[in-house]
Amino acid sequence: RDEAAREEQRKRDEAARERDEAAREEQRKRDEAQRKRDEAIQCALQDSSTEKKPMSEATREFTSKLLEGLNVTWNHAEGNREQGTNSHFNWKDGEEKRTPAAIAELQQKFDQCLIDGREIEFKDVHRKDLGTLRACGKESPGRTDAVICVKELQHNDQAFVFAVGIVEFKTDTAPLQSYQQLLELVAMSRLSEFGQGVVLLGTDLNMKWEVLYFDTSNHITVQAFEFGTVAIVFFKGMLESVRARAASLRPLLPTPDIRGLHIVSEEGDQDLRNFDVPADTRLLDREVDLKHFARFLNENYNANVTLPFWAQSSDISSIYS
Repeated sequence: RDEAAREEQRKRDEAARERDEAAREEQRKRDEAQRKRDEAIQCALQDSSTEKKPMSEATREFTSKLLEGLNVTWNHAEGNREQGTNSHFNWKDGEEKRTPAAIAELQQKFDQCLIDGREIEFKDVHRKDLGTLRACGKESPGRTDAVICVKELQHNDQAFVFAVGIVEFKTDTAPLQSYQQLLELVAMSRLSEFGQGVVLLGTDLNMKWEVLYFDTSNHITVQAFEFGTVAIVFFKGMLESVRARAASLRPLLPTPDIRGLHIVSEEGDQDLRNFDVPADTRLLDREVDLKHFARFLNENYNANVTLPFWAQSSDISSIYS
């Protein structure tokens, strides 16, 4: 009888374990379904609060806010009126059809341009995406017309890896778009191994010439030229010094104070630097710390880190007060 009782108890225990396991599995499925619903809601909220514009349609207000989130500023320098000459290029068939000819025309002016003793080449990339810049509730994808690359042994289609310069063409009847060019330069600085040493030329190959370049790690100068020959000499000099400029524009920065920030790993939430935040730390101070840390990652690791919309609003302080 004792043996039969033990066997009956074992069966009851086994049945209980199976019921518990089934209940846990059912709860796991409910949790997973809820997680997916939460993610869908979050994505919907984020999409509804994100302003999206292609780089070619960027306005001053949009560009200012986006670059502010990436810790990048800019200014238009006084126009360069040094005497030179301008050429003439026929855009009669439109930008799309004439871009290959424009690239060939421009490349002829760079025959003697060498970078670290290596030749350069021009590539038509007007159908390749530069990627998307995101910050401060703004999102901007874009493309450019041509890249100037150091000739390398490559067996892939990664045209931007060795880019030292980019070219944005406009026809002789269209204005240069400085805000589009600013975003293109920032995007390329995150793709090329030369980082912020990359330089941009905006031109119609006639009367309009602009060169954009980083003069510090987070500031861009927009330099207009009256004559193409002068602009090309300046642009060529910037290309030839790309490696030295890239090195000088990316100094080692002190490690930021990231106390109170968390990372998530397989072991769960992990404290960064002992998480010794005083009890009276204000929420806005934490927001500032988060922004500083995001900028550190963006400037030093070519990251594209932004704070979520809800974390940027000081209004959330009332939730926790």
